Parts: sequence; C-alpha cells; structure tokens
Amino acid sequence: MILRLVLLFVTTTNAFAILYAPQPLLPLLAREFGVSTAAASLTISATVLALAVASLLLAPLADRWERKRVIVASSVLVTVPSVFLGLTDSFAAVVALRFLQGLFIPGIAATVMAYAAEEFPAAYKGRVFGTYVGATVAGGFLGRLIAGPIADWVSWQAVFGVLAAFSVGVALLVGAGLPPSSRHAAVRSHGGFRRHLRNSALLGACLIGFSQFFAFIGFFTYLPFYASEPPFRLSPTQISLLFATFALGVVSAPVAGFFSDRIGRRVTMAAGHLIGALGILLTLHPSIGVLAAGCALLTVGNFASQSATTAYVTDAAAEAQGAASSLYLVFYYLGGSLGAWLPGLLWDAFRWPGVVALTVGTIAAALMANAGLAGRGAKMRLSA
Repeated sequence: MILRLVLLFVTTTNAFAILYAPQPLLPLLAREFGVSTAAASLTISATVLALAVASLLLAPLADRWERKRVIVASSVLVTVPSVFLGLTDSFAAVVALRFLQGLFIPGIAATVMAYAAEEFPAAYKGRVFGTYVGATVAGGFLGRLIAGPIADWVSWQAVFGVLAAFSVGVALLVGAGLPPSSRHAAVRSHGGFRRHLRNSALLGACLIGFSQFFAFIGFFTYLPFYASEPPFRLSPTQISLLFATFALGVVSAPVAGFFSDRIGRRVTMAAGHLIGALGILLTLHPSIGVLAAGCALLTVGNFASQSATTAYVTDAAAEAQGAASSLYLVFYYLGGSLGAWLPGLLWDAFRWPGVVALTVGTIAAALMANAGLAGRGAKMRLSA
C-alpha cells in the first residue's frame, strides 16, 4: 500500500511540475517575445485547455484500459513536447507544444484518481486523496520554484530540458515499481459516463472544481505581473519564492482529507473556499509580507477544498470511477484555462483589483454550488 502511494505521489508530482513551471516566467516570456500579458498567459491557459479537452475525450474510454499502462504511457508521452520546448525560440511553437503537453497529462491525473479509488480501502479514501492532492501541490511548488532560478542562471528553454529529464526518470520508476491495478475489471461500466451526467451531486462537485480552480489559476497566473511592478519590483527568482507558499498545500491537502473523513466532505470544502477568498482579499494591501500571507492562505484553502472535492467525486460515483474522475477534470481544467485567460482582459483596465474581484467572485460561486447542487441526491455517509 505504501509503495503504491509513493509511486502515485511521484508520478502526479511530475505531471503538475510540467503544468505549472512556466508561471513565474510569464513577464520574462512577454518581454522575450514582445507579446502582451494576455498572450503570455497562453503558455498556461493553452495547456489547461488541452487538459480539459483531453479529459472530455478520455471520460467515455477511461474504464476500458488497465490503469498502470495508461499512467506509464502518458508519463512517457508528456516528455516529448518538453524536449522540443527546450529547443524552440518561437512563441507560436511554445504555445502549440504546451497545448500538446496538456493533452497527455489527464492520462496521468484522471487515471491516478481512478487507480487510488479502486486500490485503497474505502475507510482511508479522504487521506489517500489528500495525499494525491498533496502531490499536485508538490508538483506545482517544484515546477514554479525551479523555473525562476534556472531561467535567471541559464535560460527559459533550460527549464523544459530539466523537466524532460525528470519525466524520463519518473516514467522508468513507475513502470518498474507500480503494481498493475487488481480491481479494474470489476468496475468497468460502459454507460457510466452518461449516468454521471445525470448525477446532481457529481455535477455539483464538478462546478466546485471549476470555480475554485478558476480562482486559483487566475490569481497565480497574474501574480507575477503584480509582483514585478511597483511597489514590489520582484525578479523572476524572487517571484518564484512567492510560490514557496505552495509547500503549505502539501500539508493542508492530506490534513483536509483526514478531516473530510471525520466531519464531511462539503463542510471541509466550504472551509477551504472561505480561507482562500480571505487570502486573495488580503493581497489588496501593498506589502510584501501581506502578499506572501495571502498566497499562503489561498494555497491552504484551495488544496483543502480540492482534497475534499476529489474524494467527494468518488463518493458520488459508485462505479465507473475513471469516467467520473475524467468528467470532474473536464470542469476543473476548463475553469483553470479560463482562469488563466479571462483575468488578463481585466488587467489592462483594472490591474490587480480587477483580478481580485473576479477570483473572489468565482469562489463565491463555488460556495453556492456546494450549498445547492452538490447536496442534491447525495446519500453518501461522508458527503454531508
């Protein structure tokens, strides 16, 4: 059990390091290629949009394939665009290759969720999914933390070269050490995807994922622009250090998973929403200490909510866990894609207060989805 959990943690960490590494580099990329703030953000939003598209395509098929094979194959395939990103000097190629990366990541993320739901005891579900979410945090933290210093000391292309080398090692490790799924055949359901679309509790969880991730990605995508301007004037390396607050999510996610097993998923989600919104609002005060505190609170709140929500998804879906996980990720990454792009339309006119208003508003929408749709038809012991 421990070996499986460690290997799932490692492969998930790798996938999310690839996803988030360019975030601290956005001001640098905007200057390097002479593009706007909104255009530079395409290096994030294109990847997240591809994640949503690939998750939608994967959902009806996710329960037909053996889990380990999908995880290993996706871990290998995601390495290829990383190699070419390390060689290109074209912004259009960067966006296209980032989109290609996004197409392969759901094969890791959704399949790891399904594997975890099937292979671990139900009594530990909250803690297992808390660990999974902790891995997404660790990946985001690692990718963002290394990107700034590597870009400062070598080049932005070198960031992707390092990620490609790490991905190869992870694919080999998981291929050699992760046991094949033992319960996959018992949960196949050819009509599962269609039934999930009629599941109110599951759709409520999907809307929560959409709204919460919109806010989180929107905040951290435009944070580098805010932090690089007066009164902060931070360098790429210093901006990367703001992302060190992600380390708190590695702790908050499994802790929230533990509490969601005890006090309920939706209560834990709501607490995360409120903590995250408070963190965003704090950043309106122009102080580097308060800015760091706001980043920390948003991180704690977001990943506490996400930990409970991912467990709730598997509570709400009694079968076809792969399809349920993929459907959730469609909404989740669609929210992230729009979150990486839409605040850019407000940035020119309203700057940081516009980003704050929009992201706090979407967290309020998550709270409403939690209070309403997510509770309908939910008969699971741990969901109330």
